[in-house]
Amino acid sequence: MQRLEIWRTTTFRLTLVYGLAFAIGVVAVLGLTYASTAVFMTRQMNQIVVGQARGLQGVPPRALAETFRQLEEQDVRHVYYFGLFRRDGAWIAGNVHRLPPGTPQDGLPRPLREPGFQPGARALAERLPSGEILFVGFDAKVLSGLRAIILSALLLSGALVIVLGLAVGAALSLAPLRRIRAMQQASQPILDGELSARLPTSNKGDEIDLLAGIANGMMDEVERLLWAVKSVGDNVAHDLRTPLTRLRALLYRVREETGPSAAHADMIDQALSETDALLTRFKALQRISEIDRRERRAGFASVRLQALVEQIGELYAPLAEQHGQRLLVEAEDACEILADRDLLFEAFSNLMSNAVKFTPAGGVVRLKLTRRTEGPRLEVIDTGPGVPEAEREAVLERFYRGREAGRAPGCGLGLSIVAAVARLHNFRLELGDAAPGLRVTLDCWAPAMGR
Repeated sequence: MQRLEIWRTTTFRLTLVYGLAFAIGVVAVLGLTYASTAVFMTRQMNQIVVGQARGLQGVPPRALAETFRQLEEQDVRHVYYFGLFRRDGAWIAGNVHRLPPGTPQDGLPRPLREPGFQPGARALAERLPSGEILFVGFDAKVLSGLRAIILSALLLSGALVIVLGLAVGAALSLAPLRRIRAMQQASQPILDGELSARLPTSNKGDEIDLLAGIANGMMDEVERLLWAVKSVGDNVAHDLRTPLTRLRALLYRVREETGPSAAHADMIDQALSETDALLTRFKALQRISEIDRRERRAGFASVRLQALVEQIGELYAPLAEQHGQRLLVEAEDACEILADRDLLFEAFSNLMSNAVKFTPAGGVVRLKLTRRTEGPRLEVIDTGPGVPEAEREAVLERFYRGREAGRAPGCGLGLSIVAAVARLHNFRLELGDAAPGLRVTLDCWAPAMGR
């Protein structure tokens, strides 16, 4: 399985969303814990600073230096700070040698943001009755340590959530992805025209099985309706060929018995021509149905397209010369392909027949075979009126004749046969503008999935 396919699955994305929500919850809990602890410790430090200041107020100023020394010796964590200053701010004693500027001397604890102190430190300054200034501070090393612990916990838990989320998401996505891949493979025969194929289901009854069941139900109905329509058309074409053949035989007998000089000879000839056109159309309809039913796959074999294209060129060269056209054949030594040679011959012949029919005298018809990376490409290019872009899909349908067809003979089934042959071989058929004229491109290779 490709990693990109796993990342695109809904299960993987939901797992990541749940992991992100869990990570946000962890951050919120740890953040709330830190905030509550910081508030509590700030109150504790305020009480410590105020208590120390009150205890030192009862010590004579001359004895404060010795008291500071004793307290510093007892402070193994180095979190207590003391200072005694004159009225003008000159240092007298203590481990704080400079009174922070702008410090109010009202005896209320405030944040201490001097260099060398941890964020969250508290301190107060108070003027003694003797006029000196007493400074008491408490560093927030415990709070900083707690912050470091919580930050480490956040990083560790975040990395753990990401790794576990990716692992669990990938593990949970493998099974649905395998089922989707199986459905994708099972749908390929349906795309190839095997309407009896169905999507696989499991006993889980989940949303994938629900969608597969809906798709299978739709395919049942599509198969029923399509075969009903096709059977009607095939039966009509088959049943009418016999009476039309008899009708033509009768018309031919009448024409032979009355002779060409009879009063109604022209009408009989016109009736024969119309009957032949009807028989041709019914034969073409049966031919398209036969190809669409995929009954010719047994005839697939290795086909050398260069020889086939050269044969088509030799066959239509006299016809193009008769219409005053130039026929150019360019056939590279393309690789052999697995195909039905007779059907390809029929499809190429229909394309050439249309090109010669719609190209005016003095025009050029080009039959071109090139070798590409994906496989061989056949192009039939003419300098006729072409097909408008809005009609290029419609002319591949049965009986449709474009506005440019005019009074040219035909029944609108030639390109339908070419399209049916392309569908049988999984080839891509495309009509384009040759400026002027029509460019018909037939890519003789199966397109990639999703193309």
